[in-house]
Amino acid sequence: MVAVKRTLPAPPELQSRWAAVLEESGFRPTVLQLHDRFPEERSLEVPFTSVDGADTGLADLLLERPEEVLEAGERAMRELLPVAGPEAEGLRLRVVGLPSTAHRQVRAIRESDLNRFLALEGIVRRVSEVRPQIRDAVFECVACRTKFHEPQDEASLVFREPLECPESQGGCGKTQGRTRFRLVAEESSYVDAQRIEIQEHPETLRHGAHPQGLTVLLTEDLTGEVLPGNRVTLNGVLKSFQRASASRQGVVRNTTFDLMLIGNSFETKAREYDEIEISPEEAAVIEGFRRDPTVVDKIVMSLAPTIKGMEEEKEAIALQLFGGVVKRHSDGVRVRGDVHCLIVGDPGTAKSQLLRYVADVAPRGIYTSGKGATAAGLTAAAVKDDFAGGRWVLEAGMLVLADGGMAIIDELDKMNAEDRSAMHEVLEQQTVSISKAGITSTLNARCPVLAAANPKWGRFTGDRTISEQIDLPPTLLSRFDVIYSIKDLPDQERDRRLASRILASHRDIEAEMRGESPGPGGSLAPPFPPDLLKKYIAYARRNIRPSLSQDALDALEDFYVKVRRQGEEPNAPVPITARQLEALVRLSEAAARARLSEVVEVVDARRAIHIMETFLRRVSMTEEGKLDIDLTQSGVSHSQRERLDIVMRIMRELQDEHEGHFTMEQFREAAEKAGIPIPKAEALVQSLRNQGEIIEPRPNQLQLVRF
Repeated sequence: MVAVKRTLPAPPELQSRWAAVLEESGFRPTVLQLHDRFPEERSLEVPFTSVDGADTGLADLLLERPEEVLEAGERAMRELLPVAGPEAEGLRLRVVGLPSTAHRQVRAIRESDLNRFLALEGIVRRVSEVRPQIRDAVFECVACRTKFHEPQDEASLVFREPLECPESQGGCGKTQGRTRFRLVAEESSYVDAQRIEIQEHPETLRHGAHPQGLTVLLTEDLTGEVLPGNRVTLNGVLKSFQRASASRQGVVRNTTFDLMLIGNSFETKAREYDEIEISPEEAAVIEGFRRDPTVVDKIVMSLAPTIKGMEEEKEAIALQLFGGVVKRHSDGVRVRGDVHCLIVGDPGTAKSQLLRYVADVAPRGIYTSGKGATAAGLTAAAVKDDFAGGRWVLEAGMLVLADGGMAIIDELDKMNAEDRSAMHEVLEQQTVSISKAGITSTLNARCPVLAAANPKWGRFTGDRTISEQIDLPPTLLSRFDVIYSIKDLPDQERDRRLASRILASHRDIEAEMRGESPGPGGSLAPPFPPDLLKKYIAYARRNIRPSLSQDALDALEDFYVKVRRQGEEPNAPVPITARQLEALVRLSEAAARARLSEVVEVVDARRAIHIMETFLRRVSMTEEGKLDIDLTQSGVSHSQRERLDIVMRIMRELQDEHEGHFTMEQFREAAEKAGIPIPKAEALVQSLRNQGEIIEPRPNQLQLVRF
């Protein structure tokens, strides 16, 4: 069946129909106000529903032939003005809220969409600088000195030059070969222009699919309003322009055309997770869990159900998915509500599989591996690109694209130290600052970070503390709210139980492939299927903003003071700091949000306290059995710091006694007399040597660089 193209009404008829729509919808006062405020404000936003409600035929024509219909609408706007001055030509008509039939995924665009009014949803990936773009070029004929106009195609990247001196504009009619044309730049007209590139939402992609992008041209007052990482809906006219490539014969034009959207308007997401569609029936099912006291435990059971065990880690990750409440103090200081979590474990403990599952159920989860990540790929970069005509553009990295979602980084320890250092600002301030090539910008990266890493020597050993075996700088570790270590220790009873579960899951999968029912003791379906869990998280984050009750505040305060009291003993380490108190608040709010509760109660505070106690017991416990938060905050425990002070004092005394240097044998003897075990003393010497604090001017002679 061949589609019949609708004949467009005459321009006067379109203009009169637009005038009726603007009058009926009550836009006349707004047009008059725009005329008075020009050029600060110049655009009239008209919802598509207003056009459709007043004139359905005009709304259909707007989607099919947008350029002519919009031009008629702008003429109708000018007719509403009492005096049509030169500023009236600058008024623009912007249509927002296009119907679902006009919405397209970038990968779903086809040739039938050309020259139609479309709405594209996506993430802004790249943004060029705002630069003037010539719209109406004025040329002067060298032969007859006549000046004439040559309109430019705003969708084309090629500057259009005249082929002849037009007689219609008073010219001599000579062609380009018989005369030359000079561009009169000062008399030509320009508009602000900016090219951006939008990319598909990561959560809408199939597994392994590469996100596709599309270039969008924004002009006039639409420029400078979006930044990389923004989630927007761009409304505009889809255009095509021909590709060209250079060869020995000159420029060769290809038969393949590129696409560009000429932006008419854009809409930013008014609320978080608006792109996650939740039907009324699904909302009713989710609301049914509001009165369930075991809903958090059910969510924990639904996280990677095929991975047996790791309940404490799953509980922390479950609360991370919901997150706390963002707060902004009266002085403008923003307190993040996102919870950052780090898992450091032995090989074969299913860390990567757990992270992959979380990336699937998180409403906006983006996964990457540290092996293939750079600082620019994680945060943002200023790069030169043909996309913007060889100029510098801002390109968003993974953490910026995850703004409002969740960033999942596997193999964090495999990243280069320089690339890893780019995460410090993201974890605490949740922003990315760029200063390069004259571009200074700050982008948002408001997302929780879930990361996984392996121990420094591949596997945890029993002769060192856990914190010593985490191969990450203390400045980075201190920004994680929860750090879990997973040891793979042989245990006959536990190993038999785990092996039985793993083998049973294989048996059940094979039974399902044969169409049989699972065997006895087979794996049961999780309380929350992945799709429902994703929508449950989006619903909770969108609608629930819990506040702290006095009982919950008292419980958190009592725990904090009780743990801090351990540091009041003589020579005792500092067990906990205010950073952990902030983390407790975030975890408590996340627990309440997971219950769909508007109030943080004592049960939520106790759940947060349990997670914090597990973290401190695993990672911040010293050899003497005391909590020492400095193990993760500074990398040096209280006892190590005291031991280092003694070692430095011994070295200074030995240098004074032996003419400015000492031998290793002399140091061992003095350290043993001071009560420091020789292996620990030698380890401190090696550490000081690596830091450049000790040099060896001659064989078997050591010397402190600074006394």
